[in-house]
Amino acid sequence: MSGVDIIKQFVEGRISPRAFEQHLHADTALQALLEGERNLPTYVAEPDLYLHLISQDYQSLEGIYNVQTLLSEWLDRQGVAHLVDNSHQHRFTLTLKAQPKWVSLPAVYIDRFMAGHDALDPRALQSALKEAVKREFRCLKAPPKWLQAPEWPMAGDMPMVFVGQLDISGLGHDAGQAYLFFDAQQQRFHTVSQRC
Repeated sequence: MSGVDIIKQFVEGRISPRAFEQHLHADTALQALLEGERNLPTYVAEPDLYLHLISQDYQSLEGIYNVQTLLSEWLDRQGVAHLVDNSHQHRFTLTLKAQPKWVSLPAVYIDRFMAGHDALDPRALQSALKEAVKREFRCLKAPPKWLQAPEWPMAGDMPMVFVGQLDISGLGHDAGQAYLFFDAQQQRFHTVSQRC
């Protein structure tokens, strides 16, 4: 399969984001094709398309949607006919409407949620997702107050329980917070730290 075919299959939704990411790391022909592309939008900091694509987060709905959009535009410039699978855009838009500010819903969570709710109309789907987030992203007291983007850890496809946070600014020059989570399945604690 050629590099263009791999890109087209990803944009059309015929291969998963995870499979596309694996192709990026394993397929040297795809790498060479993408390294040759330097005509990139101004928001791309990397010097070529390959470096940009391998730096993206394929667990993030935003990352997946952005990569799909960029590659669809690339296929258009190459004159390659394709149909864009809108499921990534649909899921990304849904999460933006349904998630609270203190969590960034990962793709694995949305995939699990959608498996049982795909038949709902958009308004009912949004309402069901809000309820699921309220029920499954548990906090012992208050939700985390993130210094940076939310980094709620998952245990498989289920969110860990937020226990609390601690100011760790005295341990360095920057403001810092440590966030403590509990993995109920493994009976273990997990810490996330952020500085700014």
